Amino acid sequence: MSEKLTSTRHPQPPPEANLGYLFRLAHQRFRERLEDALEDIGLSAHEYGILSVFDTRAELSTSELARLTQVTRQTMHTAILRLESAGLLERRSRNQRVVLLRPTKQGRDALRAATKRIRGAERAAFAGLSEQDEATVRAWLAGLAGQAAPARQADTAGKENS
Repeated sequence: MSEKLTSTRHPQPPPEANLGYLFRLAHQRFRERLEDALEDIGLSAHEYGILSVFDTRAELSTSELARLTQVTRQTMHTAILRLESAGLLERRSRNQRVVLLRPTKQGRDALRAATKRIRGAERAAFAGLSEQDEATVRAWLAGLAGQAAPARQADTAGKENS
């Protein structure tokens, strides 16, 4: 009995399980794959996520990076310090108040190498699916991610009372 509780094997949940639970488990397993794929090049999945934002933007502030990656400024600051000390990010002052970050050449090289590893983890996650099924899953996830957040109850209640 205790072996079942302490086993590192991940049992497959039933497909009819709560969707939020399935998302959380799927994210955890995918994140484990990413961490494994990146381990020997010295990046975490979170750090890869930070560097990958620079694929579409040349420079960003700490606040912008935190907002885009959905972490607090404090969490982002810690990650930035690690990436800077590894020589992967550098700072540039725009003015006295705004400091922008951008990847170094070493950071861009690390991002390219890490992206190849990430693509391998993605292929493994889609193993067994047809190209059409993969396209369907990707389109569904992108659509779900692009949906506007629902209005909060407090906001709705306040508007109704006005």
